[in-house]
Amino acid sequence: MTPYPLMRIAGIRIVIDPTWLIVFALVVVSLGGDYIPAAAPHVSPQGAWTLGAIAAILLFGSVLLHELSHALLARRAGIHVPRIRLFLFGGVSEMAAEPHEPRAELRIAAAGPATSLLLSALTAALQRVFTGPGPTGMHVLLGYLATANLLLGLFNLLPGLPLDGGRILRAWLWSRHGNLLRATRTAGRAGTAIGFAFMGLGFLLLVLQVFVSGLWLAVLGFFLTRAASASYQTALLRDMLAGVRVRQLMVRDAVTVQDHISLDEMVQETVLRHPHRVYPIMNGDQLIGLIGIEQVRRVPRAEWIRTPVRQVMTPMALVPPVAPEDESVNVLERMIREEALLLPVVQEGRMIGILSRGDILHHYQIRSTMAAP
Repeated sequence: MTPYPLMRIAGIRIVIDPTWLIVFALVVVSLGGDYIPAAAPHVSPQGAWTLGAIAAILLFGSVLLHELSHALLARRAGIHVPRIRLFLFGGVSEMAAEPHEPRAELRIAAAGPATSLLLSALTAALQRVFTGPGPTGMHVLLGYLATANLLLGLFNLLPGLPLDGGRILRAWLWSRHGNLLRATRTAGRAGTAIGFAFMGLGFLLLVLQVFVSGLWLAVLGFFLTRAASASYQTALLRDMLAGVRVRQLMVRDAVTVQDHISLDEMVQETVLRHPHRVYPIMNGDQLIGLIGIEQVRRVPRAEWIRTPVRQVMTPMALVPPVAPEDESVNVLERMIREEALLLPVVQEGRMIGILSRGDILHHYQIRSTMAAP
C-alpha cells in the first residue's frame, strides 16, 4: 500500500501508511466510547468523542516527535533521512545509511525513548493543573497521554532489533567487539526472541478468550520477528557489498532510446522487445535524461503517438550520474535515498553503462548463496 504524503519537517518528508488509520480509529473508539466516559462520567458523549479524537491526534504527534528525534540526530551524524513513515505499529525513520561508529548509533537510538519518556513526564506534570474535585475530561486525556508515552518509551527500550533498545544493545556489542555485522546478528536474534515471546503471550490470551489484546500481541510479535530478520539482512548486504565497485556490476551495453521518437515508437520498438523499468535517453551519443515505464503510463494512450520522449523524460540535471569507481553500497544508499531504480555510469563525460538496484541485489544474492555453508 502506498503511503500518503502528509508534510515536511526540517526537509524530512512525513508520510502515513494506510494501516496507521486503523490505529487512529481504534484509539478514537476506545477512548471516546469507553475509556473517557468511564473515567469522567460527567463529560457528555459528544465531548468524550471529541476528546478521543484529540487524544488520537496528540498520540500521533508523540510518535512523530519520537521519530523526529531519531531523524534529527541521524542528520547531525551525517546520515541522510529522506522520510519518516507512520504505520500500524508506530513509526520508522528511514535512514539511508547506518551510523559509522557505535557512539553515533547509541545517541540516535536512545533519542527516541528519551523523547517519549520526557513527553510522559511533561504531560503527567501538566495533568496536575487540571486536577479538581472530580476528574475532568482534560485530566483524563493528559493522563492517557502520559501513560501512552511511558509505555511507548519502555517498549522501545526492549533489547532487540528493530526496537531502539536493540540498537542500543547493538551499539554496545559493536563497541565491545568492533564488528557491526556480529553485533547486528546478536541484537537481531534477541529481537526474534522478543517477537516469539509476544506471539506466545498473544496466543495464550486468545486461548483465554481475550481476543483483541491477544490478536494484537500476536501480530506485533510476528512483525518484530520479521523486522529483526530484515535488520540483519540489511547489515549483511552492506557487509558483502563493501569494496565492490560500480564498474563490476554495471551493464555496459545498455538499451537506450533517442529523445526525438514518440512514446508510441519507444513502446513498440524498445519496451516490448527489451522490457526494463527505466531507459537512458540519448540525443545522438549524448546522455540527456532517463524515462521510466511509470512516466509513460501517466500519459494518456491516445497521446503517445504525438508525444516525444524528451517531453516526458527526467533530465540529467535532476539525475546526477555515478562514476565507475564509486562503491556500490554507497550507490545503493543513494538509490534508496532518491527512490531511484537506475543510475547512469559516466566517465569523462561519456556514458559507459547503467547500474540498477536489481544489478546490485542480484550480486548480493549470488555472494550470499556462495558464502552459505
